[in-house]
Amino acid sequence: MNSIASVFWNALLTATAVTLLAGFFVAAMPPVYRATAVVKGDSDAMLKIQSGDLLQSVVGTTKADLGKLEGWLEQLMSASADPVVLLKEKLTVSVGADPDWVNVSVEAQSARAASILANDLAHLYLKRNAKARLSPEEKAYLFLAVEESNINLLAFLQTNPALINIAAEEARLDREIAQFQNQRQRLSSALQQSREQHLAVTKRELGRLTEPGVVRTSQRLQALKVELAALSARYGAQHVRMLGQHAEIRAATELLDEALGAYGARLELKTLEYKGQLSQADEALVDRGVELDRLVNQQLELKGLELTKEAAVKKFEGMTEDFNVALVADAVPPRNTFGVNQLMLLGFVFLGSFMLMVILMMIRSVRAR
Repeated sequence: MNSIASVFWNALLTATAVTLLAGFFVAAMPPVYRATAVVKGDSDAMLKIQSGDLLQSVVGTTKADLGKLEGWLEQLMSASADPVVLLKEKLTVSVGADPDWVNVSVEAQSARAASILANDLAHLYLKRNAKARLSPEEKAYLFLAVEESNINLLAFLQTNPALINIAAEEARLDREIAQFQNQRQRLSSALQQSREQHLAVTKRELGRLTEPGVVRTSQRLQALKVELAALSARYGAQHVRMLGQHAEIRAATELLDEALGAYGARLELKTLEYKGQLSQADEALVDRGVELDRLVNQQLELKGLELTKEAAVKKFEGMTEDFNVALVADAVPPRNTFGVNQLMLLGFVFLGSFMLMVILMMIRSVRAR
């Protein structure tokens, strides 16, 4: 009885140890994702999709991470595997639920990489297949549309050469608009100062005037008045010097009036001049704004011509959006179910190692007797 229990526990411990080691090894392996695109086709399509030529084209143009195709053991064995051979190993092409449809499945460590590669294979196959089905007349008709759209685009660029370097033209307009805005700001400030000076002349507010001749005449008159006050305090109102001082004050007052009149006239002319320049600056700003709007509209028209050409090229190559949507289903990466496989594998390892150890220890026990 003790020998049977010993055999059981030894086998159980050994199986547990082996299963744990296998579990660590399996846990180190990356998960595997499968993505499937559905494409209309037959057995001939299956062969074309798996052809080296098509796979080479996909490898050269795809944006998927091809490194995600390689498994953990493959990376240990070969760090520089041929991507075309590797893709072919990870590719499965099978008949779909409907005989007229084909499933294109790709396995990878990344769900996104698998999805991109499955779709790229389906799209490239449809593109080549559609182009091969076109008759020479249909190809010529589609090519005429491409040529016509290209001629229209070149003619529009020749008519509007500014669009060849749109960034430079926009920079020029922005720079000129900024210059006229600064000029308008300076003219507005000068016009406001001119109006304030003219108002001061009208009200004879001499302290606010800045014209040098008027300022000097005003200061001269003020000095004469101060001197007259001093003479009046010393000699009285009837002194001969007082009479001469009054005559000088009258003469200075007349000069001030003349200076104020001349200054007021100059201010009126400056005001008119500033108004004219301000009006010209406003017109220039409006013109630049209209020119900028016209450039934006031309850009939109150019974009429309470019899209027309792009659509014609896609149609010529058999890659219109309607064609793709009708025949290709987006590849959806499934959930990673590798965890279930791991458990099943570890269960088999445990049972196998347990049974093997029991048998070996029973044989050993029989031989020992």
